[in-house]
Amino acid sequence: MASHHTRSLSFPSIAHPIVEQLEQNLCRLRSSQAVSTSSSLNKTLTNLKDLYCSVDELLQLPLNQQAISQNVNSKWVEQVLEESLRLLDVCSTSRDVLVQSKQCLQDIQSVLRRRCSGELNITNEVAQYLNTRRSAKKLIKKSLKNIKETEQTNKDNAIESMLKDVNTITLDVFKSTLSYIGGPKVGSQKSKWSLVSKLMNRDSNKDATTTTNEFDVVDATLESTIRHKNKNGVENLRSELMTLESEIQSLDEVLDSLFRHLVKTRATLLNILSN
Repeated sequence: MASHHTRSLSFPSIAHPIVEQLEQNLCRLRSSQAVSTSSSLNKTLTNLKDLYCSVDELLQLPLNQQAISQNVNSKWVEQVLEESLRLLDVCSTSRDVLVQSKQCLQDIQSVLRRRCSGELNITNEVAQYLNTRRSAKKLIKKSLKNIKETEQTNKDNAIESMLKDVNTITLDVFKSTLSYIGGPKVGSQKSKWSLVSKLMNRDSNKDATTTTNEFDVVDATLESTIRHKNKNGVENLRSELMTLESEIQSLDEVLDSLFRHLVKTRATLLNILSN
């Protein structure tokens, strides 16, 4: 995830304790390295959820509510509300991709359990999963393309600065989330089968270090499975499918919680503006 310079929100008078907590959450997210594993992504998303907990508390402060209501017709308020819709859309897209992938994984595992003996034939289920992944990657590419950098302008007050900073860091986290789920860009068949080859030979290179995420591992293993049509490595396949399903479940849970916080923040803003 791209890093950003750290600066104080500079709230007037004596800073409320929640302000310091919010700034700490922002700094923690800004200093995060690009996610390369499910656990690091999960941690980043959890930190983002904590950030929104702080935002929700700040929006309850009378001075901040007054500052927002006094700027009901300001351009920055309109931009923040537009951004909140975009954040909800990106978060929803991330969850949709995960749910679709999880369903296909469960279909493959169901077939594997029924066909524990005899010739391995999961071609149809694997093809469905890979087609779903290809569609997901197209959707992810489209979403990433639509995520434009937030326009950097002078900020007239602290609450405006806070809300815009939160929107910016949230988009950065969602970019990392979508990029992780989508996996590396595959520009040619050569690069695809290079990954397959590396995964097929990993048993003979146990000391080698790899940053391949579990989505990549399963994609490559399933490509290899239907390409060679044999039972070799079926147990490894089962293990990889279970691992990925568990990761998807974990990511979906934290995204669900985050989505609820995004909805709550937007609802709070709309309530303040309507009063």
